[in-house]
Amino acid sequence: MASLAEEVQKQLIATLAPYMGKVSFGNLRFQTSEWAEGDKKYVNIAIVYETPGSSTNQLNITVDEAEGILTFVDGELERRTNNVNEAIQFVEGTIRDIPERRLERLRETVRKWAGQGRSRAEVLAELNKLLRADLIGGTITHHELKETIQYCLRLFSATSEERVETW
Repeated sequence: MASLAEEVQKQLIATLAPYMGKVSFGNLRFQTSEWAEGDKKYVNIAIVYETPGSSTNQLNITVDEAEGILTFVDGELERRTNNVNEAIQFVEGTIRDIPERRLERLRETVRKWAGQGRSRAEVLAELNKLLRADLIGGTITHHELKETIQYCLRLFSATSEERVETW
């Protein structure tokens, strides 16, 4: 009979397969580690992805084999369950949000660059560099480039006061 951690990994592989290694999902991948505390065995499954600019993000599922509890952690969010399908749903919901998280990171970066006084041309040049970044997850897709250029153009066409108020 498979352990709880093995069951989670099996379902996780099947669920994440369509997203793994894709730029739009930040070169999604996962790694498993195990440890023991006394007679209790734990398995942590770290699900890792990048947002543009090579920022690494991590989700975790920690499996407490003795208690049969799965703990899903995404930043400040923590959910506990004893149901493998529920844990996988937590993960998949978060994974589906990665493209939007990546776009929001790009928008934040554009706002930061604009706030530093960079010109529209400088910002657009930096965005083009991200399209050709060396790290798979740190690069951006053509769709992300298009969306971010449109955002940049709207941002730079606004007056300084409008930028502060609405962006």
